[in-house]
Amino acid sequence: MQRDHDKWNPTGRRGSSDGLTSLVIINGAIVLVLIALALSSPSASEWISAAAQAEFVGIESPAMSPTQIAQPAEATRVVRSN
Repeated sequence: MQRDHDKWNPTGRRGSSDGLTSLVIINGAIVLVLIALALSSPSASEWISAAAQAEFVGIESPAMSPTQIAQPAEATRVVRSN
């Protein structure tokens, strides 16, 4: 017969936290390498600027601004009880 209290043993839960820790460490290392590459290359800021401008191509403000500001249909009334 299998014992249920063995699955709550702290040594049994260690595997899932090790996986999460390694995932965070690997992602952090990748981010640091990318930042180091961006800072070491003098033209990296130009690449980043060109990429950002390419994302927003075609987004322009409207040619004419609205001529009338929307107004509520009825005025707000306040009712007081004495």
